[in-house]
Amino acid sequence: MRTANSSVKMETIMTQIFRKPLIIACALLFAGALAAGCSNSKEDKKLRGQVIGGVTGAAVGSLFGSGSGQVVAVGAGAVLGTIVGGKVAED
Repeated sequence: MRTANSSVKMETIMTQIFRKPLIIACALLFAGALAAGCSNSKEDKKLRGQVIGGVTGAAVGSLFGSGSGQVVAVGAGAVLGTIVGGKVAED
């Protein structure tokens, strides 16, 4: 028989399982919407690549570590994603 306490634990587990994929999906959706609104000049393409790369890098970084380590991973992912996204968009 389920108790109220076990129901709360199950809800907490489900929240933890689905939180990160939901964050990543929202970040990618935001980046895609932002990219769709940009013009096609060379500078805009680079900026678009940097934004998409930074958002994606931060989302991927959020999958690693916990506590302050996760904060560092998000920051590092955002910085690396911004650099790589800008370089890819230049080509």
